[in-house]
Amino acid sequence: MKQNLIPQPQLGAASALVQLLAENPHLPMLDWSLPGDAGGALEGIVVNDGVDMRPVVDAYAEALGGVVSEFEFVGSVGRMYSATLFVTWRDVRVRVKGICSLVAHTTAVAA
Repeated sequence: MKQNLIPQPQLGAASALVQLLAENPHLPMLDWSLPGDAGGALEGIVVNDGVDMRPVVDAYAEALGGVVSEFEFVGSVGRMYSATLFVTWRDVRVRVKGICSLVAHTTAVAA
């Protein structure tokens, strides 16, 4: 007997993550999630106050395509920097985000 399966949007995102990491083992580590309320989107994030996050997100932009957006903001620990990439890769929406202190970013850029 054939069962009617309910489509799982997270399954496509999980498969895309496996493909992305298998095809690009050099990519930096991120914390990945497949939020159920995001309609099957794949989200990777890393927060590290002491490391410039632009090169981390740039590595994913090189693998996935797309343009990185940047902004500065004031967080609970001071001035922060965020680099974010939004793309659709193999029919899956992907967001990659890196956050660090503004000092870590500006020091790296100045060097």
